[in-house]
Amino acid sequence: MRKTKWLCLNKLRLYLFFWAFLIIVFSAVILIQARNKAALSAEIVTLKQQISDASARQLALQQRLELKNSDKSVEDYAHSQLGLVHSNEIIIYNDNYKSDK
Repeated sequence: MRKTKWLCLNKLRLYLFFWAFLIIVFSAVILIQARNKAALSAEIVTLKQQISDASARQLALQQRLELKNSDKSVEDYAHSQLGLVHSNEIIIYNDNYKSDK
């Protein structure tokens, strides 16, 4: 009788040890997953901010490009850099003017 009681206690301890081990393993897995989720959430926030910054920069660059391609900008460039004039403008030459160009 004493031997069977001892075997039952050993089996009970073995079952308790097994379940305690499973609980610890599952808890560790859940904890690791929670940490990974938190890290991924933080990375998502960072990436969304980078996307927002890139979109704002893209919009600013598009606006600059549209401004550079506007008729007024092209006209100003042709006048200042290429020396072109409108047909109704009068050109006055100064003999004393020395250009560094």
